[in-house]
Amino acid sequence: MSKKSAVIKSPYRKEIEDMIIEGKSSRYISDWLKGQDESISHTTINNYKKNDYNIPMEAVREYNKKQSKIRKTDAVDKKISEIEYCDDIINTAAKIGIQVDQDKNITNLDIKKLGLQAVRVKHDITKDEPAPVVIVPVEEVEEDERKLLEEFGDYLARRKDDPENKKPE
Repeated sequence: MSKKSAVIKSPYRKEIEDMIIEGKSSRYISDWLKGQDESISHTTINNYKKNDYNIPMEAVREYNKKQSKIRKTDAVDKKISEIEYCDDIINTAAKIGIQVDQDKNITNLDIKKLGLQAVRVKHDITKDEPAPVVIVPVEEVEEDERKLLEEFGDYLARRKDDPENKKPE
């Protein structure tokens, strides 16, 4: 166990710390203490100022902690927004079903890809484990469309089984 500094034990500790904050030199503080019948060397005061009462160093440390917390909070908020955005896309796709718009060149495949991409992005962000694959029978579609429909059907089956997605009766 290290020995406590004479400054810490001094009855004038508050005054010493106030003078340090005011920017008084260690020699000035030591001389002032002699006038109070207290003997603490300027070296001891300087060591206390550097090691135990280092205001600039502590201020930088606290500033860095605050900035780190702000950066972390911002990053977490961004991830939450991304997850919520994916949820919005997924929920909208599940509610409206697949709607083709020939005028805007929106095909079944476009809609399926968008929904599937949202599901994949959400899984990448949340790192959750996907549920077992549920095969959805699809006929009269191309191979790429069949695979997308199967994956989207798997997603919808997982949502249906998820207790958080059950509507209150």
